[in-house]
Amino acid sequence: MKKHAHYFVSASIIAVLLLSACGAASTPPPPTATPVDIPAIYTQAAQTVIAQFTEQAPTITPTPAFTDTPLLPTATIVIPTPTVQKCEDSTFVSDVTIPDNTQMAVNQHFTKTWEVQNTGTCTWITTFYLGFSYGEQMGGPAKVPFKAAVAVGQTVDVSVNLVVPNKTGKLTGVWSLYDNKGNNFGKLLTVVISVGAANPTATAGATATSAASATNSPAPSETLTPTP
Repeated sequence: MKKHAHYFVSASIIAVLLLSACGAASTPPPPTATPVDIPAIYTQAAQTVIAQFTEQAPTITPTPAFTDTPLLPTATIVIPTPTVQKCEDSTFVSDVTIPDNTQMAVNQHFTKTWEVQNTGTCTWITTFYLGFSYGEQMGGPAKVPFKAAVAVGQTVDVSVNLVVPNKTGKLTGVWSLYDNKGNNFGKLLTVVISVGAANPTATAGATATSAASATNSPAPSETLTPTP
């Protein structure tokens, strides 16, 4: 009986040892925790993303910036106005007698002569005339007809007989050239005199002198003499 109990105890011990050995072999030891380096993981992930972008990103060739081209000012086109030359035109050349502001006495007779030039494109014919326009007429006729034609570019002396009116101060009379239709043309012609106080003695002398001059010379109020 004791022998059987001894075998049973030994068998139990052996069984327990076997079971312990099997349990130890089948159950692995608990894993040892490895510390994780979080910043290293982030750094590695960032480097991986950058590397992927670098591999996938296309090569971009920089385009040169546009250079501003200065704008040139718009040219202003000036079209010259053609000079239209008139058929009938004249210009004043000079005062042949009695320059402006000549001092004269009341009732004094005198002849005013202007030199003018035909600057138009038409000949002045004998139906053209010198005529009074406005101001002091000074006893002159309304018209002084041309006695000869005046060619283009030619100069001519035009004259009119006048007499100083019974006035004092500066007196001005304006005359002009007229065509056969009564249209005036060219530069206006003026006679400007300064008249002092009336003096009967001087007036009588001036009248006598003017009368003598008129007797010895043709009346210029009826002639327009072209200058060759």
